[in-house]
Amino acid sequence: MTTSKTAASGITHKILMLFVIINIIGDIGNVAFWWASPSSRAASLNTGYIGTSAGVDNALIAGTIILIIVAAIYGASLFGLIKKMKWALLLIIAISVGNRALALVLYFISPAFAFWAVWTVILVVLAYLDYRKMNIQPIQPSQ
Repeated sequence: MTTSKTAASGITHKILMLFVIINIIGDIGNVAFWWASPSSRAASLNTGYIGTSAGVDNALIAGTIILIIVAAIYGASLFGLIKKMKWALLLIIAISVGNRALALVLYFISPAFAFWAVWTVILVVLAYLDYRKMNIQPIQPSQ
């Protein structure tokens, strides 16, 4: 008889769920900040690829759509984490890497980008560790 807990109930899983919640709040908060403070857009939206190619007003709309979609995907992954589904971990890895790659192209790269790059690495590593634990099958005792 095995007495081990499932990997999804471990501390790594709980920390990952907390970080995904923080990420969702951060994405939505960033959108709200852009809309509330036009000067905040100058740092990332208006001077990045979006702002230079689409214009300042369109950059706000495009940036908002992008971050809301990213937040929604993280929301779906949070649902999967709560249900202890393996696909949620893979989704976190995919959206984290995709979001950071997209940010390299679309937004102005500032010193704050280093913080978000480290945040992305943390999310990916936690998701990978949790995924790896979920794939380990408990050893059955011999009879």
